[in-house]
Amino acid sequence: MMRRRKNEMTVGEAVKEFIRWHGMEERVLQSMAEDAWQEEMGGFLKSYTERIYVKKRIMYVKLNSPALKEELSFGKSKIIAHLNEGIGEEFIQDLKFL
Repeated sequence: MMRRRKNEMTVGEAVKEFIRWHGMEERVLQSMAEDAWQEEMGGFLKSYTERIYVKKRIMYVKLNSPALKEELSFGKSKIIAHLNEGIGEEFIQDLKFL
């Protein structure tokens, strides 16, 4: 394996640095969180999800089923952990069902 010089970085590292440098990290993580809901929670929930958005590290999910809202609220901490795992960072702090 080749050793890297001190001033070299991978493309992934360069992209992360660019995002951080331009103050876009929060927006990128918000988008990743919204994508994680779609990917991690599966197709079943996708059909009941009307809207997803993240504001100040709180994910808001509008569902069209009151029964499902109630059921998901019981496993909120597990869902948050699952979403953060999908994002690859402890980003989501709370989850609100609308």
